[in-house]
Amino acid sequence: MKLTKRVLYKRAKPAEFLYPEQNRLLAQDLRRFMINENGIGLAAPQIGVSRRVFVMEIKGWQRACFNPVIMMTSVESVDFDEGCLSFPGEHCIIKRPEWVDVRYQDHWGHWHAERFSGLLARCFQHELDHLDGITMWERHKEQNAEQP
Repeated sequence: MKLTKRVLYKRAKPAEFLYPEQNRLLAQDLRRFMINENGIGLAAPQIGVSRRVFVMEIKGWQRACFNPVIMMTSVESVDFDEGCLSFPGEHCIIKRPEWVDVRYQDHWGHWHAERFSGLLARCFQHELDHLDGITMWERHKEQNAEQP
C-alpha cells in the first residue's frame, strides 16, 4: 500500500451524512481494499481520505464505523503482536484493553452502541488510532517510553 503520510499522521475530519450513498461507497471501497490486502481492518486515512471512518471484518463479522468513539474500556489489558496494512510485513507488540464499549454511526448517520472484546476490540482500537493520526509505531513507542 502506498503510505500517504500527509493524511495518515493527522486527525481525520468527521464523517458527514448529507450524501449517505457516498459514505456507503467509501465503506465499500475500504472493505474491497482491505480484503484484497488480506487485512481485518482499514481506516480511510490509510487510503488518503481524511474522514473518520473505518471498516472491520473478522471471521465474516463486518462493520463500517463512522465517527467512532470508545465510551469505556476494561481495566485488563492484553499484549498482542499487531501488524498494519500501512506497514506491510512489520509487526510490534502493543498493549490494549481486552474489551471496549463503543459508539459509531452507520453510513446513514444512525448511532449504534456495542461491546467488543478480543480481536474485535483490538481491531477497533487500532483503526480508531488511525483516525487520530496515531500509527502502531507511535503507540508502540509511547508504551515503551512508559516502562522504567
